[in-house]
Amino acid sequence: MGFIINSRILSFKKMLELPSPTVICVRLPIVEKAVAEHLLHPIKINLLLAKTLFGKSETEITTSITNIVIGLLPKDKPVYLSDFEMLFNPHYKLDLIKLFCEISRHNWLFVEWPGEFSNGSLTYAKPGYDDFAKYRVSDYEIVCVV
Repeated sequence: MGFIINSRILSFKKMLELPSPTVICVRLPIVEKAVAEHLLHPIKINLLLAKTLFGKSETEITTSITNIVIGLLPKDKPVYLSDFEMLFNPHYKLDLIKLFCEISRHNWLFVEWPGEFSNGSLTYAKPGYDDFAKYRVSDYEIVCVV
């Protein structure tokens, strides 16, 4: 079961003590400092993923997207993942939060959420759009910083 933490009470030391994955829904200067000091390895995955998927069929992508994403990340380093909007593509049939949980088995993972947080749920896009996604934090083993 996931839980929600108020960003005002969070220091970098406390952040590193949180279970992984941690989804960050607000701008946190402590995260920016950690990236600048190389304590977190920043990964913007859209470009890397687009290059890797180029030329693959939709079936190939759908059946291997989780392994492809995991393969693009460094091992045994705390990762700060951002710029991953293409993973919301409905053709991938991907539960993104489950993917984050899988990645966190190999890496300490912090995620910059590109959508919104409201009423205990993370959302991306607006209802009615093909890439709309909604995840109840309580349904996953994640930490959500708001």
